[in-house]
Amino acid sequence: MSCFQGSSKSSASEEWNELKQYMEKEFERLDKIIMRQEETNQAKKMEMFMMLSSKEHLDDRCKEMLEKLGRDLFGN
Repeated sequence: MSCFQGSSKSSASEEWNELKQYMEKEFERLDKIIMRQEETNQAKKMEMFMMLSSKEHLDDRCKEMLEKLGRDLFGN
């Protein structure tokens, strides 16, 4: 028995194309969400970097965080 029994090949093809288009749109939507989240994360890192770099005396933990943020943001 065929899984397309009771429907023509063309309607199965149309259904497949509709599903494919839906999935492509869904992937595009998810890509946009991911991009916005990455931009938000970068902005938060920059804000934290600016805050830490403006302080004169940092403990070791804060110095490490500042260095890591610098590498993440600027690739140094």
